[in-house]
Amino acid sequence: MVAMDLPYVVACAALLLISYFAKHRNGTLFLSAISAWITSAICSQVFISNWSSVGYLMFYPLIFGAIPKLFEISQETQMVHLIDGSVITLGSSTVISAIALRHLPTDFMHIFYPICDLILLIAVMISVSRRPINLRSLLIATGFIIFASTDFLFLWLIANNNYQINSLMNYGWIFGLLLMAVGQYFRGIRSEEFPPFSTFYFGLSVLASATMLAAIALHKFQIPNFIIVPALATLLASFIRMAIALKVSEKMVSEESLAKIDDLTGLPNRRRFISELERYLNGSILLMDLDSFKPVNDQYGHEAGDELLRMVSNRFRKAIPDDALLARLGGDEFAVLVHEDYESALELAMALRATCSYPFTVAGKQIQIDVSIGCVANDGRSDLMSRADTAMYQAKRTGVGVWASGT
Repeated sequence: MVAMDLPYVVACAALLLISYFAKHRNGTLFLSAISAWITSAICSQVFISNWSSVGYLMFYPLIFGAIPKLFEISQETQMVHLIDGSVITLGSSTVISAIALRHLPTDFMHIFYPICDLILLIAVMISVSRRPINLRSLLIATGFIIFASTDFLFLWLIANNNYQINSLMNYGWIFGLLLMAVGQYFRGIRSEEFPPFSTFYFGLSVLASATMLAAIALHKFQIPNFIIVPALATLLASFIRMAIALKVSEKMVSEESLAKIDDLTGLPNRRRFISELERYLNGSILLMDLDSFKPVNDQYGHEAGDELLRMVSNRFRKAIPDDALLARLGGDEFAVLVHEDYESALELAMALRATCSYPFTVAGKQIQIDVSIGCVANDGRSDLMSRADTAMYQAKRTGVGVWASGT
């Protein structure tokens, strides 16, 4: 048991109270961090035990998690941007720790605190540097600097056996945390999102951490073993970031693919067809419109009409070459891009019409329909779709089924 410093306890209580009333501005993470730190601070005033440091250990992950809200980083900021910041923070702290803390005693507590302080300071510097400075961010950043400086002073005094339990220095932590709490009562700039990081800094952080681990494994440059923790944390965060980025990329590819697929038939839709047509250099286009399809919808209902469209698309799909593109443009209109010569395209048009020569069985009913096809060769002119549309309506108007236009 040690003598309790009553003013210190009162200062801790005041800090907790101010942090509690700031909760509505910053959520519960900052309050939880302060509560954990104060718990250990009070316990260390009452008795000396390893358990009194548990709150100090819990403080760091909690306060690190509170940094985005402390600096009012937009909730809409992409997760990969925040993880990028974590990778750069951890990678920088790995290098700085290896250089600045290599001569400190290597027991866990003497190493854990300075590394965590460096991580916090770098995270704060990144947060401040990438957003406009205001009173809120200035107070909070100053609080972090004072808190970390007090920690470094404490470790220096401990290393030189000069630390006194009821030292005035203890109020440095309280003052730093108090500035963080008070800063939350000032409004910052909420509307701006946290900008993305350059991949150069991300890659440099990962490379530096990997190099540190390799140096430790090879016993080079006398890199202290405690650097393994932040270095591994950097690599882990980078793997998480890459996993998220891959998932987002796969989702975007999937969404883009789905956006070019017709929901009813599973064929490429008009958007995909037009996109392919813009890159189309040779061959022919077949534009098809079903005859007598509207009466099917009117007599049997739209569900029967949808089923008929699926059956028609299946027959068309089986008739076209493997390198051709069959698409449903909408309604009962289909189109085919073929790389065959003009004569072969005409033969394909006849084959496609022949697929509708025998009836379809829909809901137990025999339904007979026909198809009108306009066949146009691609001669490089920009009005290919317009000419194909004209040819199709000529086929429909004259009743010949297939109308070909070589020019």
